[in-house]
Amino acid sequence: MPSVIIEKDRCKGCELCINACPEHVLAMSEEINAKGYFFPMAAHPENCTGCRYCLLVCPDVAIQVENKGKVTKRPDALTEKGFSYCPGCTHGVIHRLVAEVLDELGVRERTVGIAPVGCSVLAYEFFACDMQEASHGRAMAVATGIKRGRPDLVVFTYQGDGDLASIGMAETIHSANRGEKITVIFVNNAIYGMTGGQMAPTTLPGQVASTCPTGRDVNLAGYPIRVVELLKELKTPAYLARVTVDDPKHVLAAKKAIRQAFKYQLEGTCFSLIEVLSTCPIGWGMQPHEACGWLEENMVPYYPLGEVKVPEPAVVKAGS
Repeated sequence: MPSVIIEKDRCKGCELCINACPEHVLAMSEEINAKGYFFPMAAHPENCTGCRYCLLVCPDVAIQVENKGKVTKRPDALTEKGFSYCPGCTHGVIHRLVAEVLDELGVRERTVGIAPVGCSVLAYEFFACDMQEASHGRAMAVATGIKRGRPDLVVFTYQGDGDLASIGMAETIHSANRGEKITVIFVNNAIYGMTGGQMAPTTLPGQVASTCPTGRDVNLAGYPIRVVELLKELKTPAYLARVTVDDPKHVLAAKKAIRQAFKYQLEGTCFSLIEVLSTCPIGWGMQPHEACGWLEENMVPYYPLGEVKVPEPAVVKAGS
């Protein structure tokens, strides 16, 4: 019979796993873990089908599933360090997806990740590959130097929306226009998460932020920037996709797109950018499950999901 294995001291009590479980296997324990959080437990283990929905949505990689004698494991491309992100923040889900892809493609030992200023500033503690810190907005410039100097390496950046679409917009446009053979993981949570919840280039019309307490006024601040649609207009070949990690189905689709982006780099085909719609429960003033619902209802209509640009067949190398 399938069973859920919970590393309780990794958990921050966000309850996303409980909301994702279709068989109501999980419930919150009355105990508190070493971090001071209540954590989930298997209240009805007999109902478990091994669907792994709980594992897919866990932002702290605190859940594994045993099924038919096989136990899922924490990706080798992640360190044992617990994530520093707020409870329910889906940065951790995205980290796990990137790490799983690096493991599956067998490239961890020759991968370099670049993390700039922002919520991901401590990513060097979480990814078990070489990491390089970059100044705010400059991750793609650093990635360009590394990739051009060592084209044999697999290079990715991990950037938030304020970093990539505001202070780093010049690097974003010119790196894509030059067709740098790097992979960009762009986390869009529609707000400056680390520095106080200010309005970001991606904040939605009417959305409240610390610098627009009555909501974003498009007459003053303009409309949110759709980055992948903007880059689509460049002539240079690129792979551009937008995904989200608000539920298990979307998590699986996100991993597929991230994997494709890294494959294009390995083939030397093109610049790749995956925009991942992510939640910021603390910055939005919501419970984690409410934030997922808000993302689905508000962000997805403005930032539609799917592949926005795919390299022409003639650009793809033979045999790829």
